[in-house]
Amino acid sequence: MAHREISAQPDRTDWQLAQEYLHRARYADSARLAELFTDEEVTRAATYLAAQHPDADRLTAIEARLKAVPGGWRQRGGDIGVIEDGDGRPVAVLGTEWLTQQLRRARAQLDRLRDRIDNAGSLMRIHHVATAIDYVPGSRETE
Repeated sequence: MAHREISAQPDRTDWQLAQEYLHRARYADSARLAELFTDEEVTRAATYLAAQHPDADRLTAIEARLKAVPGGWRQRGGDIGVIEDGDGRPVAVLGTEWLTQQLRRARAQLDRLRDRIDNAGSLMRIHHVATAIDYVPGSRETE
């Protein structure tokens, strides 16, 4: 599909592009979108939206590696920053397990906030709240 060649608004941020693209995509077909955005703008918007999705698989892999350490793991004596396996080999930074728990908790809270923005009635100024967390309202529907 051939998109517009020159940007209509070259100073838009990636967040603004993603917001405008999603808004327009709800009401326009692909031909109309091609008239409104350049290839580069579509790529920037898509990249921005993709970056908003958490990499849960990577976090799960880290947790699995910690659980799979033979003989469990422990804090290295005299070194508060290193976790070692049963043979004394360093395997992680102290607090990793706690950090993964906190990250999962934070992501769950962020998802609840995004849901509330998406489902908010007219009394909430969603634009103001969404900009505080760089969220494009409605983008979770594309996951």
